[in-house]
Amino acid sequence: MKFIARPKLRRFIRCVLSSFLIGSLFSVGVQAVETHEMLPQEVIINDVEFVYIPEGWFYKTGGVPEKGKALERLDESGGGNTKVWLDGFYIAKFEARARHLLPFLNTQRWTASEYDEANASCTVVKGSDGEYRLASPQKDLPATNLSWNLSNAWAQWMGFRLPSEAEWEKAARGQSQSLWPWGDHWPDETYAGFNTRRECYVWPVDAFAKGQSPYGVFNMAGNVREYVSDWYNYRNDAALEDGARNPTLPLEGTINEEWHGEADKGPWKMLKGGRWATGAKKIRVDARIYYRPQMPFLCNGARFALDVDTVQMHLRNGNAVISNR
Repeated sequence: MKFIARPKLRRFIRCVLSSFLIGSLFSVGVQAVETHEMLPQEVIINDVEFVYIPEGWFYKTGGVPEKGKALERLDESGGGNTKVWLDGFYIAKFEARARHLLPFLNTQRWTASEYDEANASCTVVKGSDGEYRLASPQKDLPATNLSWNLSNAWAQWMGFRLPSEAEWEKAARGQSQSLWPWGDHWPDETYAGFNTRRECYVWPVDAFAKGQSPYGVFNMAGNVREYVSDWYNYRNDAALEDGARNPTLPLEGTINEEWHGEADKGPWKMLKGGRWATGAKKIRVDARIYYRPQMPFLCNGARFALDVDTVQMHLRNGNAVISNR
């Protein structure tokens, strides 16, 4: 048998190795593309647009004063924040819509009772036949008049969940320590819907593009308050340590017997983002307000969230649309 000369042998070996390496790199590249396709930046599920918030460090509100007042940061340059890690997740690009609330209220009557007991909604009305309808069907308005209990049940009915406060804040400010979603510029009427003197007034969910967060999330300041999943505990709910990973707040809210009024004793759930009548300081990323979970209120809305695993499942099953917007 004729053997291959050494120079030819070396060239043969180099050729084989090159082919192997190219094939391996191609395989890795395909896997990378497939992974990227499984985690699109924007995806639509059940007619709700979601934005991917990547894993990583960010600055979470680091403390609250005694007696649970909405946070007034001591240092306007960003003091009082704590660097923590969050795994990737998806959050709704827009506030939870009134048009998506209608089928929930009209089919889940056992939860609609809390809605009926509150003030009249800005966006959904109940007809004489008992059916809920849009107050302004020509406008894409956010749901209002929600309790935490109803918001949580609605989110689950839609196949979603409410975001944690940490997730909400990261989606609002990104990796910076900015005071508002758009940065540290004092807001005016071009950034957000706030500081009005109207009893019940909201803007469409896609209003105020100038005030988007770094991830392109709309109306995280003003318009309607948004429930998060966490309990409000004014004693220790923001006592986070630097370097914490996926921090969670207490599993139960506190009851303050010294608080004025039975409704204010708690336990409470939390709202973020302020509302149409809130001043500029109280629509900051760090601001929060508490509310009892079973009590609806005119100004209270919601925003949905999803785990990455859930989005991947929807993509595999063909139940999600990748958005190019």
